[in-house]
Amino acid sequence: MYWLALILMFVGGIWLIVNGFRKSIWWGLGNLLIPFVALIFGLLNFAENKIPLLLYVIGVVLFFVSGGWAAGMPAPATA
Repeated sequence: MYWLALILMFVGGIWLIVNGFRKSIWWGLGNLLIPFVALIFGLLNFAENKIPLLLYVIGVVLFFVSGGWAAGMPAPATA
């Protein structure tokens, strides 16, 4: 589920960046460089961005549900 979450976040994020550049150069750069601007852009332009925004949000939820933040961490040492 970890890899599915990463794929969904990647596809949704790239799609939002492309749609941002279609709207204006500033939205595109904001989506590319500032993390939460893509979510704001997706919500403000929900009619055009509902599929990429939902892909991104579902990916984020799956990432946290699957323990994705801890997937690459080593196991704790036991004494």
